[in-house]
This record gives sequence, structure tokens and C-alpha cells, in this order.
Amino acid sequence: MRVEARAHPRNRTRTWLLGLGLLAVALLALNFFAQGGLQSLSLQLVAWQRDFHRALTMAITNFSGTPSASAWAALLGISFAYGVFHAAGPGHGKAVLTTYLLSQGGAVRRALGLSFAASMLQGVVAISLVVVLVHGLGWVTRQAMGSVVWVEQASFLMVALLGAWLCWRAIRQLRRTSPAAAERSAHEHDHSHSHGHGHDHAHDHAHCCGGHHHVDPQQAADWRTALATVVSIGIRPCSGGVLLLGAASLLGQFAVGVAAVMVMALGTALTVSALALASVFARGWAEKQLARQNGLQRASRLLGWVALAGGLAIMSLGISLSATGITQPTAAPMLGDPPARSAPAQPPAGGGHPLGER
Repeated sequence: MRVEARAHPRNRTRTWLLGLGLLAVALLALNFFAQGGLQSLSLQLVAWQRDFHRALTMAITNFSGTPSASAWAALLGISFAYGVFHAAGPGHGKAVLTTYLLSQGGAVRRALGLSFAASMLQGVVAISLVVVLVHGLGWVTRQAMGSVVWVEQASFLMVALLGAWLCWRAIRQLRRTSPAAAERSAHEHDHSHSHGHGHDHAHDHAHCCGGHHHVDPQQAADWRTALATVVSIGIRPCSGGVLLLGAASLLGQFAVGVAAVMVMALGTALTVSALALASVFARGWAEKQLARQNGLQRASRLLGWVALAGGLAIMSLGISLSATGITQPTAAPMLGDPPARSAPAQPPAGGGHPLGER
């Protein structure tokens, strides 16, 4: 005779409140990081970004004029600070990563790996963009900055596809954890025990051979999902990195610009990692609370609904950002109106900046 443990109504209420709280955190992260939070804060961040852009171009200009240890340290310091600032402000990448970790789960190592991989990929994409467009095709920096809009659209599309995939995976999980599926699985398990020879043989065979003979489909799906998450976030290059590399190319300091961009990516990675770890710890605490109050079966099913909600949120974010980018394209952030290109490129003197050139 099988006795089923039923959750107390008060525990069930706490469970739903906890799940709703987790979803609320994910939705708030999406709204703040992707849409810019409060309007006044968003405007202030734009002003700070312009100041950082100007500081970056001045730092690379000063280094080109008087290359010294202090100029090198100033350039790398400003680049690192810009990376930290850029990661702390609004952005769809952080919204996708935090929502993914909150709703889908992940270990600390996985969170750190995703954060660093996505941030470093942004730096690599910025370098590749300047190499192809500025050095290869002869575009000016303003044109290269404008091309970032098209790369953004590709990133938004991948975010939408990632959300759709997460929804499909969550639906499959919910089907596996449904009451009917659980009853069928229990029946099959009891049936296999009644024919103990086949069950024991399969169990012993798995252990005597020293491990698995193939890749676990669930592990392969997780690997593909992690890769899609990194690519959807990382293919959008940082505008400050493209700007810095364009100025460095004009001044004949491209290698220095590459080093500064990678330091910038490191600053971004550290800040994003902090957000990712906070998401992992919040998710872990929620899972423990759900399992303690409701048991593994009920907790797994509720987390399946959370995963579905997270996938829907990510898919909606990608679609809305893509639609906004098409209907209301924004100009690349520049440092004012650069002079027209009427003479061969010369390193700027004094307080100018080389944005109008390559």
C-alpha cells in the first residue's frame, strides 16, 4: 500500500509565493537591465558613457604622443573602469544571463564560465569588426560604429531563438514530471523489479564497463544551450571597444588598442560574474526551500514552470528589442561632431579626438 504525502496548504502557499518571487526578480532584471531602468538614471548613464568614450580616446591619443609607463597605466585603467561601468549599466546581455540562471539553474563554475566567455567574446567581436571593416574594407570609425546596429539585430534574433528553445525544453520537462508520467514511470519501475535479471544485468553492465559509452543527451543539450547563451550575448560588440580600436588604428597603435579592449572585456567579465553568482545563489536557496517544503517531485514541477516563464521572458525580450531596433534605429554613440575628412589622417594634437577618421 503506497502512502502519498500531501503538502500542507500553508507550505503550498509559501511555494507559490516563492516561485512568484523568483519570477518577479527575473522580470525586474529584464525590465531594468534591458530597458534602462528609470529614465533619469538612463540619461545619467548615457552622459557617463560619453565621458568615458572621450576619456578613452584622450588616453590612446596621449599614449601615442608620449608612450610611457604612466600613459600605458592610464589607458589600461580607464579601459578596465569602462568595462566595469559598461557591465553595471543597462544591457540585454545581463538580462538574458541573469534570467537564464534564475529560471534554468546552473552551478557556480557554469555561471563564471558563461560570464567570462560572453564578455571575452564581445572583445573578440569588436576586434574582428574593426579588422574587417576598418583595416580590410577601409571604412571610417563612424561607419564601423554604425554597423554595430546590424550586429545587434543578429544578437536580438539569437536571444529570441534561445528563449524559444528554453520554452520547448521546459515543456518537455513538465511533461516528464506530470502526474501521469510519474505514475507510468513508477509502474515501469515496479515491473522491472519483478523481472530482476534484466534490471540487474543492465545495472551491472553500466558499472563493470567503467562508465558511459555515449554522451548523455541531457548534458549535450545543456552544452548547446550554454553555447547559444554565450553567442547570443557576446556577438554584440561593446561600442566603447569599437571606438577605442578605431582611434588606435588611426594613430598607428592598433596592438595597444587590442590590449586595452581585452582589459575592458576583463572588467566587464568581473561585474557580470558578480551578477551571475548572485543569480546562482538565489536559485540554489529557492530550490532548497521548495524541496524541503514540498518534496522533490513537486519542487521539480514548479521549477519546470519557472523555467518555462524564464524562456518566455527571454524570447519576448529578443522579439521586443529586435522590433524596437527596426522601427526606431538609434545612432551610434559618438563624442560630438568630428571634423569632416578633408585631408590625410594625422594624429590629433591637444584635446581633439580621431573619431572622424579611421
